[in-house]
Amino acid sequence: MGLDTYASRIEVNFFDPDLDAESVDEHFGCTEEDREAFSRAERECERWDGACVFGTGYFRGKLYTYLIEHITGQSLYQPWIPPEVVGKMSEALDRCGPEEVIRTYRATDPPYAEWDASVVRQLRQFFRVCAKRGLGLVGSW
Repeated sequence: MGLDTYASRIEVNFFDPDLDAESVDEHFGCTEEDREAFSRAERECERWDGACVFGTGYFRGKLYTYLIEHITGQSLYQPWIPPEVVGKMSEALDRCGPEEVIRTYRATDPPYAEWDASVVRQLRQFFRVCAKRGLGLVGSW
């Protein structure tokens, strides 16, 4: 089962049977300034690491859910994660040492065990943008 994770200014629950999916803005209410902040963070990650795990306001949550949960205690498999919780997740990412957390993550025999500390640094950047801009996360799977 896939999971796509989107930064959002609005609560969207794709599992709500009354949701008119056509009415959901493709940017989930994110402003041009929000998207530009993600673009700057993405360019910064590419400059540091040569690639980036996220796009403008989006990442493949399925790939990173176990790592995020390992660091923050929060599962990405939620229809909506409010900005307050995203802020706490960002704080947890900021507090962790990327090298140490990758070492402890690998000890759990996870999927995608080949990752290095750059993945943690890049996820940290994504969550920092969300926290700074007051954005929640929408999960779609």
